[in-house]
Amino acid sequence: MKFAAAPAMLLLLISLPAAHSEAAQANPLGKVLELMDELSAKIEADGEAADKAYHEYFEWCDDMSKNTKFAIKAATSETAKLEAKIMEKTSAIEVAETEISKLAASISESTADLKNTTTIREKEAADFEASEKEMMESIDALSRAVKILETEMSKGASFAQVDMSSVETALMGLSAVLDAASFSLSDRKRLVALAQEASDSED
Repeated sequence: MKFAAAPAMLLLLISLPAAHSEAAQANPLGKVLELMDELSAKIEADGEAADKAYHEYFEWCDDMSKNTKFAIKAATSETAKLEAKIMEKTSAIEVAETEISKLAASISESTADLKNTTTIREKEAADFEASEKEMMESIDALSRAVKILETEMSKGASFAQVDMSSVETALMGLSAVLDAASFSLSDRKRLVALAQEASDSED
């Protein structure tokens, strides 16, 4: 009996939507129920669309987050490299500044030494010129004195009759020449003595 009732139940279920539609047309409440069914279907469809959009947005945010993390990691690595280069260049600059300071000090010292050396050389040159001038004057005076002595000696007079002032002038000239030539005191005495002996022997 149960199997015989099954076709009847199936037929009843198939006829229900048609009956509901006919009732909706005849009854306002049925119309409301129909609208509610449509609204429910629309809400469900909108929900599915929103859920799909949410999942797409979530995936996009996830991708953006991964990309941002990668970019941050790359930027951090690049920053570390740049900081290392900056430290290296800073160290090189400090070394260069130290070398520059040393070179500047060396140049300053060399300049001072050169200035002192130049001053000494200029003084030596001035002293040499003065000594040379004095020696030339002394040699000139000595030459004149020698000529005077030769003139006196050629007269054939005795040594007592020779003008002693001329002899003294000659000896003074010889002494000046020896001083200018930087002879020691003992050497000057010996040369003067030799000059006097030469004069005595000529007498």
